Amino acid sequence: MVELLRVDDRLLHGQVAYAWSKSIPLNLIVIANDAVAADKARKATFALSKPAGVKLVISTVEKTVAFLNSDKAKAYSILVLVDSMHDARTLAEGCADVAAVNLGGLREHGDSKRYTNAVCLTDADLDDIRAVMDAGKEVYAQQVPADTKVSAATFAR
Repeated sequence: MVELLRVDDRLLHGQVAYAWSKSIPLNLIVIANDAVAADKARKATFALSKPAGVKLVISTVEKTVAFLNSDKAKAYSILVLVDSMHDARTLAEGCADVAAVNLGGLREHGDSKRYTNAVCLTDADLDDIRAVMDAGKEVYAQQVPADTKVSAATFAR
């Protein structure tokens, strides 16, 4: 079961690995990222970042959708990490088990605009957020579990 789908351009790092793994029950972290899935060095680096006792799978977005919809996924409490709102939308639309999207950390880039201390979004990101919300799923910004959730409806509508 997907416990958390998080958008974070750094993917797996200390804040994710330790803060979130202590606040939600999880035994599997899935990094859904086409580029990382094809990069042995990055995969090895992320393997060093995972918390002890938690499995790590790095896969393409397409294969992650298939896995999350399989019976195998039901045996796990899963944290899914993506680095773009577009990939989050693909997963949210493709997996009934995804109830919400957490915007955790998206640094300023290109023509993005800052919406929270940790979240900068482009117009395309906002379109993806609206589509996910229109599908009845929650989208919110929350950098760490101790922070208050900020509904994306406050800045994406």
